[in-house]
Amino acid sequence: MPHRRVGGINGHVLFTAVAIGVILSLPAVAAADQGADLFRAKCIACHGPRGEGTAVGPALKGDPFVVKGATDEIKKVIMSGRTDSEKKYPAIMNSMPNGLASESEAEALVRYLKGDLQK
Repeated sequence: MPHRRVGGINGHVLFTAVAIGVILSLPAVAAADQGADLFRAKCIACHGPRGEGTAVGPALKGDPFVVKGATDEIKKVIMSGRTDSEKKYPAIMNSMPNGLASESEAEALVRYLKGDLQK
């Protein structure tokens, strides 16, 4: 059976290219979902369900450090926390504890914080 051509491109080649594109986008979608799930599990108690902040944790939505900050710096805070003189918000009594997330979890959280949370 002859190969069908679409716009000068072999139909099988086009299908393969589209399939590869879809497959390559799946980890990013899964990571975004993982970031949202991690945020719900580990962050909303202090930072609020929409990142609006609470009495015990600052707002993350619209925060310049989150919106414009370097990914590695945000990841460091998620993994190492902030206590005592490192605290950015002295009016908030609680410190951010360390060890809340693994490196891969922190990466997923940063993608969520910089992406979907800011919408």
